Amino acid sequence: MLQTMREKSKSWVTFVVVGVIAFMMAITGLETLAPNPNNSDVAKVNGEEISRFQLSQSVDQQRRAMIQQMGERFDPSLVDDKLLQNNVLDSLIERALLLQAARSGKMDVSDVSLDQLILSIPEFQQDGQFNQDRFQMVLRSVGMTPLQFRSVLREDILMNQMQSGIAGSEFVTAAEIRQLNSLERQTRDIAWLTLEADKVRDSIQPSEEEIVAYYETHSERFMTEEQVVIQYVEMKKADLKSDIEISDQELRDEYHRYTDQLKETSRDKQQVSTILIETGDKRDLAAAEERAAEIEARLAAGESFAELAKTYSDDPITADKGGNMGMVEEGFFGIAFDDAISRLEIDEVSEPVETEFGLQILTVTAREKATLPSFDEVKAQLLSDLQAQEVNVLFLDQSRLLADISFEASDLTQPAEQMGLEIKVSEPFGRQGGTDEITSNPRVIAEAFDEEVLDLGANSELIEISPEEVLVLRVKDHRQPEQKPLEQVRDSIVQSLKAEKTRDQLQEQAEQLIVQLQEGVDSKKVATDAGLEWSGSDKAARNQPGVARQLLTTAFKMPHPAEGEQVFDRTELPGGDIVVIALSQVHAGEAAIDDVAQARMMASYIAAGNGRVLFDQYVRSLKDDAKIKIYDEDE
Repeated sequence: MLQTMREKSKSWVTFVVVGVIAFMMAITGLETLAPNPNNSDVAKVNGEEISRFQLSQSVDQQRRAMIQQMGERFDPSLVDDKLLQNNVLDSLIERALLLQAARSGKMDVSDVSLDQLILSIPEFQQDGQFNQDRFQMVLRSVGMTPLQFRSVLREDILMNQMQSGIAGSEFVTAAEIRQLNSLERQTRDIAWLTLEADKVRDSIQPSEEEIVAYYETHSERFMTEEQVVIQYVEMKKADLKSDIEISDQELRDEYHRYTDQLKETSRDKQQVSTILIETGDKRDLAAAEERAAEIEARLAAGESFAELAKTYSDDPITADKGGNMGMVEEGFFGIAFDDAISRLEIDEVSEPVETEFGLQILTVTAREKATLPSFDEVKAQLLSDLQAQEVNVLFLDQSRLLADISFEASDLTQPAEQMGLEIKVSEPFGRQGGTDEITSNPRVIAEAFDEEVLDLGANSELIEISPEEVLVLRVKDHRQPEQKPLEQVRDSIVQSLKAEKTRDQLQEQAEQLIVQLQEGVDSKKVATDAGLEWSGSDKAARNQPGVARQLLTTAFKMPHPAEGEQVFDRTELPGGDIVVIALSQVHAGEAAIDDVAQARMMASYIAAGNGRVLFDQYVRSLKDDAKIKIYDEDE
């Protein structure tokens, strides 16, 4: 009974989570906005055009998504704009093909389902309820209209349904699971020589000529970071709350509304105990009635309800507690249940009641009357709630006003003066962001380095730092990269030269050792002549404790040696050491799987991988069969 309620609750939570995922996909993925007829086309897919406007918008959104996902690790200099544009265009083509296939297959999402999904998205809610003003503000901040958002959301749902349907059709055979398990449990006999980097590195001292040459050749590595200093005005919800006054009459009116609602929703509570006799697969109704009659007879004979519940009840959760269900409100377990307990006096036992869970014999052991709080008890909470309601409306109105004024203004002086805000100035920061809350925010970084803001001197769009704070910024100072003086980077150049020379020497030495070993020179002699010593691990597993991960990765990629022979390879460890690896034997792993849970996990892993491959193949087949034309820029 309680388990059924938990399952209903889980399904509701799952629906909300799916809604959030769909929302995040819609605003951070490769969204497409409505084509602009004034823009030329960049491609045509089965007669459907992809405009240059769509492409430029999607490239910009993808770049912003990269900044949000990678944060301080994002380095714009490493982004090939042409490659990014080509990848985005390819994604738009794939999107068009998938949507065409969905329409061809008569797939659709109803307007009702779409509305329900949008209403459930937390980003559009205020105090747990959908808020139209917040909905529009969030969409405006990402450059979308409600119609565009609905269109994108509908398309993303269709695409997800297609991908899930195709990828989810994959299955895994028992033979594939056994094969994967055998490979996973495979072991290898390995030995290795370690060429230590520290000994070589300490003996190297780059010359002045080498340092200068490295400085000049790698000048791009020694540039100062491109940075900006921004001015900004921020508006916080908390600052507006202090300006809101609530009269005593407003508080009392709110108290009356509050208590009126409580009167409608508050119900008396009963402490109920039950003896549940399940019907269905376990027993039919006639058998349940016979069992209930037996219980009634024993109750009539004076036996304890609690003891009989422990003996007879089919509800494992309440049976151990003597049938005690705790305090129960009306409406929780159905009409038949409520009718039965409403007619019972304290400690009176009901006749068997047929509910959706089976036959139930009930008794009420206590009742608790619903009480209403006094005005003084809830005054502080009501004041806070009314202020929160007022400030939410005020904050949305003021946010829209700030956005409008800033859009029209040539700097931040007008919005600051008109709205009573202070113009603040940041510390310099680069494209990876600064160290404080403002300059480390991905949206602030994206706006600060946006072309219109950075190069044209425009005020930014309204930026939502959090649901409680928004700001508008403009660039005060743009600092271009400059080459750092040699003396400032000399130490790092010396370290780089030492590392390069060390690696070259060790790689050359490792190659010479491998040649000797392949020519049949005794392995002990090879090690002794080089002043080294062999280490080893027989039947080493893929995650063998005490053996470097890079060494194991290389060892398990090496080809199987012939009987009585060895194969050799080398790899570099994180500290710069080079190891020469000798593989002498491969031992097949056990194919059988004893752990059912592990087998299911492996099957799920393989099926997911196969599903992705199958979906990729489906997309490729759509491309092969499609008429796709990509226009050159001069067409």
